[in-house]
Amino acid sequence: MNLNFREIKNEDFANCAENLVAAYSGEPWNNMWTKKEALLRIEATMSSFNARGYVVEESDKIIAMCLGRIDYYFSDWSQFCIDEINVVPAYQGKGVGKKLLTFVFDIMKNDEINSIFLITGEKRAAKFYKSNGFVKSNDGIMMEYDLQNN
Repeated sequence: MNLNFREIKNEDFANCAENLVAAYSGEPWNNMWTKKEALLRIEATMSSFNARGYVVEESDKIIAMCLGRIDYYFSDWSQFCIDEINVVPAYQGKGVGKKLLTFVFDIMKNDEINSIFLITGEKRAAKFYKSNGFVKSNDGIMMEYDLQNN
């Protein structure tokens, strides 16, 4: 596999939306995204000054993406929050996700970002992240308020 890693461009958004739909439509997620919903997620994620996005290409075709934002805190501390990362199904399990994370790690280290943070809701995904050096954070508790039922 001859992979090219680069920053995402606005003209990539539509293709990345199609990839997001494909990546989440099967196991273990079974999420039925529409292309319109996926495009809105990508555009919203990439709309701020602190947004960062990266894609992986093979033969000029985007096969994976990682989108997120830099959060800035006191004492010159910052973290990259991964909001979206996926690999198209045909390339899953072939090391593309691992190589994409390594690419992102290197960029963040170079930019003197202190850590990378993400939330996942699936055990197989958590296993993947653990195998790539992530650890379960004890820095907080994820909470949510259900507006539909309250």
